[in-house]
Amino acid sequence: MADNTFRIHPAIGFARVGDSDEYYLAPETAAALPDPDGGETTGGLPIKAGTESTPITDQDIRDSQGRFKKQAARFRIYQYPGGQQSYPDGGGTEVVIGSEIGGKTVTDIVWTVHLANKKTNCYLLPEPDTKGDQIIDRYDDCKTPPARNKDYAGTNDLENQKRRTDLQIDPGPRAFRGTSAGSSVSFDPATTASFVSSGDTISENADYPQSFPQMHFPNLYCPAGQIESLGALEAEDNGRLLVVPANGTAVAFDKDQPLDDDVNNDGWFDDTADGPVYATLVFDDGSTVEAQGAWVISTDPGYAPQTLNVVSLWDDIYNTFVEDLALQPELFDNGSYQKSYEPDFDGDVYPVFRAAWMQQWNTNLPEPAKAGHDAVNAITADDTPADYLHVKSIIRDPNQWETESEEGSPKMPLSLGDSGMSFLMVSKTQYFFLTQWFDGAYRHGNSPVFGPGEVLDKVTLQNCLGGRFSPGIDMTFIVRQPGLWKSGWETEGPFRINDQKLDYTKATQGQPFLTAGWFPLRSEAEGCPPVSPGVEPGDTSKFMALPWHTDYNSCATHTPAPNPEGNLTLYWSWPAQRPVAVYAATDYKDGQLGQQLYSVRGPGTQTEEAQDVGRFQERLDMVENWTKIGVIMQGTAIESGDYPADVYLEVESQLEDSGNRVLPWPNTVRDKPPVIGE
Repeated sequence: MADNTFRIHPAIGFARVGDSDEYYLAPETAAALPDPDGGETTGGLPIKAGTESTPITDQDIRDSQGRFKKQAARFRIYQYPGGQQSYPDGGGTEVVIGSEIGGKTVTDIVWTVHLANKKTNCYLLPEPDTKGDQIIDRYDDCKTPPARNKDYAGTNDLENQKRRTDLQIDPGPRAFRGTSAGSSVSFDPATTASFVSSGDTISENADYPQSFPQMHFPNLYCPAGQIESLGALEAEDNGRLLVVPANGTAVAFDKDQPLDDDVNNDGWFDDTADGPVYATLVFDDGSTVEAQGAWVISTDPGYAPQTLNVVSLWDDIYNTFVEDLALQPELFDNGSYQKSYEPDFDGDVYPVFRAAWMQQWNTNLPEPAKAGHDAVNAITADDTPADYLHVKSIIRDPNQWETESEEGSPKMPLSLGDSGMSFLMVSKTQYFFLTQWFDGAYRHGNSPVFGPGEVLDKVTLQNCLGGRFSPGIDMTFIVRQPGLWKSGWETEGPFRINDQKLDYTKATQGQPFLTAGWFPLRSEAEGCPPVSPGVEPGDTSKFMALPWHTDYNSCATHTPAPNPEGNLTLYWSWPAQRPVAVYAATDYKDGQLGQQLYSVRGPGTQTEEAQDVGRFQERLDMVENWTKIGVIMQGTAIESGDYPADVYLEVESQLEDSGNRVLPWPNTVRDKPPVIGE
């Protein structure tokens, strides 16, 4: 047993809010990429609850009352003999209740999770001040942006006790036995905080200072319902953990609080959250062992689960580990990429091509652009690169961001960049892989072997949005900061949040337990804000939009910011994760796509301003109507009709087909948007 390491996977799991009590499970295959089992349906689809890997169909999006189902995050434990010397390791055996290890049998798995939301007691996500100014620049040299809810309780000090009490949602931890399948424990005010105190003993702390908005704001404004909890824990029969998210609600201090910003709205809360996931294995002889912990984040729904982002969250986090945490010295060493390294075509290169092709199902690309993306999607490992894509002239070079970030079409990717950058760029690791491919220095048929837990880590992050971080959807710019991560990945396992271990026995009524938490680039220098030794519950989601609904609503099309001189063209923000223009399955007739519609459409969306199409003109409408948005699914996953495998269509929208009519890109701010029916 002493030679075994146990790790929870995925290292970061994602739950997604919904207003239904029912849920499906987070996908465990990579969006848009071939089915590992060889089927026609590509990866990225969530999994039907109660099954091992059966993908959902359009009939599983909503419950019988038409409500939008939640996505639960599923966590497993894997056993690794000895230490890890390289990445990927290729090993790992799943451990469940009933597994035999070293002559002993696992009789239980005790899970502990702590979810919290600190968005309302965080800093503003400000717009860039100058060209090239990034969000992280606001934290350098002990600087901090202005506080959200300025002067609440008479101070902007986030560590102020009243601010932490009133503005942070904290139900405390919950411990849950894997043998408790069929039951659940909620992160609500009525459930007592609980944790593993020693061995497999679950202790309760009735004095934990739980905090919810309704405890502090008697005139709370709840346009779509109260924040009743931050989610719940359940277990599968074999002891795997399910983290079920909350309802996707936003509430305000009172009815006078406006929703007047896309990212920072003072006086508001939402019920997204994040926090650590721990596990204790219990054996038949009474002994126990701890697994390396993971993290869970609850966030926006996945309205296009099979659409791969050109820059995924995997690409950004992997880049950080490669460049800053010595994940693969054979790839990056002594400050530079190694030209002797040959990327794998299938795993490292082709996903970029496939992601580019997928954009046509979520955007209003013109026919010539679709044809170009069709050609890129058809590239194989046996093709001559220069015959298909001249990487060094068509794709922005992130090593030259000062100039390349301002070059729009025809440079790729064809979407907006991070806060402070005009246009999106692939990660430096992605760019290196692409240039190696272009130069013929790549491999095919000898792919690195990933263990099953490592696969879960990778595909979970591949299915999430990376840059553009402005601030993003699932995580944001902090993933590029080495201090967010555990550095000893050989022991802990890579891609794990540098969590702060908390002593729950010290929690008492009247004193908020969680601090304002972790922020990047803090130091011990005199005059600097306090330094958190690790990441607390609520610390990764707090950098996101408040509430999430307003940012999702706004991020359809925009001019770049900063805007290169003379540019009037509108570009997309997050076309893979936030569909803009879609094809409805109900309009697909005789093998032909119908007229594109805006994903966000209907009453309240019509406008005469081209830069404002495809969204609600009043932000509050998104808070009340986000559950009506449809989902983009592959034809083979749509049971309500007979569709081919090469189309991805919108299903289950409850929005009216009215508002503005979609025109092919490029659109400009001078265009007058036509109306459906004109």
